Amino acid sequence: YVSILLDFRMMSMAIEISPVALVGTVSVVVVVAVAVRYFSQGMRSASIVPARKREDDEDDEDEPMVFLNRTAQYVPLAEKIDISHDTKLFRFSLPASDVVLGLPIGKHLKIFGPNTTGVEANMWNGREDQELGKAEISRPYTPTSSDDDRGHFDLVVKVYRGGVIDRFPDGGKMSQYLDSLHVGDKVKCQGPYGLIEYHGGGVFSQSRKKKAPMRKVSMIAGGTGITPMLQVITAILKEADSAVNMSLLFANQTKEDILLHEKLQELQQTYPDRLSVWYTLDRPPQDWEYSTGFINADMIRDHIAAPGPDSVVLLCGPPPMIKYACEPNLLEVGHKKENILTF
Repeated sequence: YVSILLDFRMMSMAIEISPVALVGTVSVVVVVAVAVRYFSQGMRSASIVPARKREDDEDDEDEPMVFLNRTAQYVPLAEKIDISHDTKLFRFSLPASDVVLGLPIGKHLKIFGPNTTGVEANMWNGREDQELGKAEISRPYTPTSSDDDRGHFDLVVKVYRGGVIDRFPDGGKMSQYLDSLHVGDKVKCQGPYGLIEYHGGGVFSQSRKKKAPMRKVSMIAGGTGITPMLQVITAILKEADSAVNMSLLFANQTKEDILLHEKLQELQQTYPDRLSVWYTLDRPPQDWEYSTGFINADMIRDHIAAPGPDSVVLLCGPPPMIKYACEPNLLEVGHKKENILTF
């Protein structure tokens, strides 16, 4: 199970990594070379559509213009900021300073990039390359910014380089592509996508069907699955009179892998009565004060809200974690299937 979960983290969620420094260098060179060709050919394939107003606000002159319109568009990279040794913030400019991305809470967008080949023919990180032969690939991302941030949007991305872990000689396709970009380079994006949306006041919808208002919102995230959770957390905390109480259980391999750790700690300290955060690590340091190991029923009982008609649980992480660790243990504890929502 450990091996399955790690493999899925590395391969399915753009968590991408790998053994020999020389191999890593070759991987990066290949990514950069393919990206150059992609830029020269791909710009013709996506339209640039003027920003629009939301349908409900067409008569409101004060409402900002919205960028996302479900068509493929290009955005230029404005900044690339190092957060840690392997995590970066990519800030992309929108067409004007008063334009917002227009991504509903709970939704995501897709980023497109050029496909590339592994160090072993027809393989990627030691397995058959499922994207072999495709000229273009895409990955889903949830911005860490919101529509309060006009003129740009931010993506926080872990860059998984080839040549770091023996079993993953190729690293990550999309994260290495993004890391190869220079300020001014344009990236193709499209959205919104997703079946889950938060409407405010504790109200969620799934496949456009709204649920009754929830007073307890629990979240279980793994790895990069934290980004849609942060999006929901931030939105609820902006509701000054909200009675919604939130709890987050966040699983990672090591302490260094905890994405947006400082931001989560800051929010918990600022809103101790509205948000609780608990962590579990596969390989914790000696002075670790939280849980160790995979998500289990005891962690769920102790660190997220109890089941009930006004209690919802949001899940986002590697598929094996969701299937084998989260869903069965949530059901065992008593959470109803209809109140478990998976991004």
